[in-house]
Formats: sequence, C-alpha cells, structure tokens
Amino acid sequence: MRKRLAELLDDPALIARYRDAMDGQAVGRMTPSLPHVDGIPTDSHLRVRLTTARAVRETGEDAVILPAAGNTYEFAPEVEAVLRPLVDGRTADLAALADAAGLDAPSVVALVQELVAGQAAVVGSLL
Repeated sequence: MRKRLAELLDDPALIARYRDAMDGQAVGRMTPSLPHVDGIPTDSHLRVRLTTARAVRETGEDAVILPAAGNTYEFAPEVEAVLRPLVDGRTADLAALADAAGLDAPSVVALVQELVAGQAAVVGSLL
C-alpha cells in the first residue's frame, strides 16, 4: 500500500487533477444581488460577475458545463460565449453578454438568474 501511495503521489498530474476537481466546488464570495433578490430585470446596463474564485467551463458538442459554487450547470453550446468572459474573471453588462452570444436579453437574464440563485454569480449596477 505504501509503494502504491508513493507512486500516486509522484504522479506529476496529481496536483492538476486535484485542482480541477476542486475548482468547481469552491464556494463563492457570498454577495447578495441587491435589490434584485427576487428576480433580475431585463436591464442592459446591469453588470454580472461570477462569485467563484476559480470557475472552469467544459465545452462539448452538445453542452457547456460550468461547475461553480458547488453546483454543476449545463447549458446549450451557444451559451459558451456568455460564460467565457465571466469564467475569465471579467465583469460584463448584460447587453454585452447578449451581443457576444447572439442571444436575446431575456435568455441571458434567465441564465444569469440561474447562476445568481445558485450563488455562483452576482448582478448589480455598481460592480
């Protein structure tokens, strides 16, 4: 058992695998989206950012997977353009996210609302 454990610990990919596994589980910075607790209005000037320190996205043919704040979100492939700037750590307004993805504002608001409900994102006008 000791020999096998030593072999596993010597694996250069061990740290990367551990980090990847933990990134999606990292709890976000708890930030309420005041005054938008009950819902996010379709306001193109509202800004959004992820609350997780190390979000990752996995892009496949049929879906984009976002493990964040202890949840796993699965979205349609066209949503990847919305998630890209957020996962990169940027704060973006809803209009820019909709334009980048070629989606309508209500669709982007629904996606962001799902992330806010799971405490993976925060919205506000002063972010």
